[in-house]
Amino acid sequence: MIVQLPQELVHEKFFFSDRIEIENFITEKWNPDFNPTLFVYDMLYWNGGQGFQPWQQGFITIPVLFEKWKELADSCRIIFAERRQNEAEMFMKKGMAFFFQVVFWMNEQPVVLHNWHEQINRLSVKPINVAERLSFVNTSPAHYASFIQLTELFLEAEKQFYKTLAMKKRNQQK
Repeated sequence: MIVQLPQELVHEKFFFSDRIEIENFITEKWNPDFNPTLFVYDMLYWNGGQGFQPWQQGFITIPVLFEKWKELADSCRIIFAERRQNEAEMFMKKGMAFFFQVVFWMNEQPVVLHNWHEQINRLSVKPINVAERLSFVNTSPAHYASFIQLTELFLEAEKQFYKTLAMKKRNQQK
């Protein structure tokens, strides 16, 4: 299936064309093996499509993203230790995609990459100085310091996610 890249997902790191091919993808349910750099669920939503909206089921989807990041981070550590910077950028791009999904989805919103600095600052649940820190990672993804920064962003986001989840459960019990 070929879909039009919606304006909300225009970003030079992730898309080089305005038409994106999505192969063999079922949109009606959560698929934890999806390619994060395609932002498939978000893309279909912004194109007016129907299907599963992972930001509405964050208690299921976001923990999967945290686990996927931890697996990816293990690979990144090895790549950086072996100074394979050419490969590091590809892995960091995937990590950034996971992070965008985590931070938007935990605010119960689809990802917006276009003008993301402003969009991310409007979110209520996010790590401190997230736009500035993510800009650093975006600018120099092949540097070890960017990997450390992204790792810290994930740690903070994970704490905030579980804190927010606990608060929602407590409020539902009242």
